[in-house]
Amino acid sequence: MKQIKKLVALGLTACMIFGVMGCAAEEAAPAAEPAATEEAAEVVEETVEAEAATATEEIVVGYIAKNTVDAFHATINNAAKEKLDGLKADGTIKDWHLLDGLTDPVTQCNLLEDALNMGCNLIIVLPAEAAGCSPIVERCKEEGVPCVVVNSKTDNTDELATAFIGSDDVEAGEIMAKFVQEQLPDGGGYGHLQGIIGNSAQIQRGEGLHNILDADSKWALLDGCEQTAEWQAEKAVKFSEDWLAKYGEGLNAIICDNDDMSSAVQSAMNAANRTDIVCIGVDGNEGPMTMVKGGELLATVYQDGAGQVTKGIDVAISAAKGETVDKEYMVPFVLITKDNVDEYLK
Repeated sequence: MKQIKKLVALGLTACMIFGVMGCAAEEAAPAAEPAATEEAAEVVEETVEAEAATATEEIVVGYIAKNTVDAFHATINNAAKEKLDGLKADGTIKDWHLLDGLTDPVTQCNLLEDALNMGCNLIIVLPAEAAGCSPIVERCKEEGVPCVVVNSKTDNTDELATAFIGSDDVEAGEIMAKFVQEQLPDGGGYGHLQGIIGNSAQIQRGEGLHNILDADSKWALLDGCEQTAEWQAEKAVKFSEDWLAKYGEGLNAIICDNDDMSSAVQSAMNAANRTDIVCIGVDGNEGPMTMVKGGELLATVYQDGAGQVTKGIDVAISAAKGETVDKEYMVPFVLITKDNVDEYLK
C-alpha cells in the first residue's frame, strides 16, 4: 500500500513538472515574435523602397519654358537641359520634354495638354503671364500632377502649386530705384520701361520702384514715360528716344524691367551723348555685365535664373517621390557694379 502511494505521488509530481514545462513553453513562444516582426518590417521596407524606385524611374517631366529666344531664358533653359539630361542618364527620371511657350499664355496652356497626353506626370512651368497661365496650375491640381512654378508666379501659385522657386521681384524694383537715387542724389525725371503687362515680374518690379521713388519728392515719373516694351530691346530704344526728344535734359534716368531693354537703351543714350542718363535693368546677362565691366553701363541687378531652375528641378523630383517640400524657395537678387562684376561675369 505504501509502495502504491509512493508511485501515485511520483506520478502526480511528474505531471506537475511536465505541466509547468508546458506552460513555460507556451509563455516562451511569443519571444520568437520580435524576430518575425523584424523580418516582416524588413520586407515592408524593401517593398516601399522598391515601389519608390519604380515610381522614380517612371517620372516623365514636362518642362514648359516661357520662351527659347531671349538671353535670360536661354540661360535658364540651358541649365534645365543639363540638369534634366543628367537625371535621365542616371535613371532618376525616365524622360523629359522641352515645350516652348513662345511667351504666350494660351500657347503654354495648350502645351500642358500636350504634356499630359505625352505621359508627363511632373510639370515644371515658367509662366508668361500671371492670370493667363493660372489654368496650368489648376489643371495640374485636378489631375493630381505635381506642378512646380519657376521664376515668376501665376495668380494661383501660392494656393495651388506644389512649390514656387524664384526671386522677390519687388526687391529687384527697389534695388534699381535705390541705385538711381544714389547716382543722382539731386533727383530728376525718370521713365520706366515695362515687361509684358500681367507678368508677375512686370507687376512686382514696378511695385518695388514705385515704393521708393513715389516717396521721394526729388523724383518724378515723367508724363507718358511708363510704357510696356514687352521685354524687347528694339521697342525700348524707340520709347527712350521719343522721351529724350520730348524731355531733353529733364530725362535723367530710365529704369527697365529687364536687361535686354536697359543695355540697348543705355547704348542709345550713350550714342546720343547722354551718358549722364542712368539706365538699369534686371537679369545680369553676359552682355550687360560686359558693358558694366567696360564702363558703358553703371549697373545691373543679377537674377540667378540657373540657380532658380536647378533648385526647382530638385524640388520637383522630391515632390514626385512623395517627399515633403516647402511651398516657396527664394533666390536673392544681387546689385552688380564695376566693383563686383568680375565675380559674376563668366
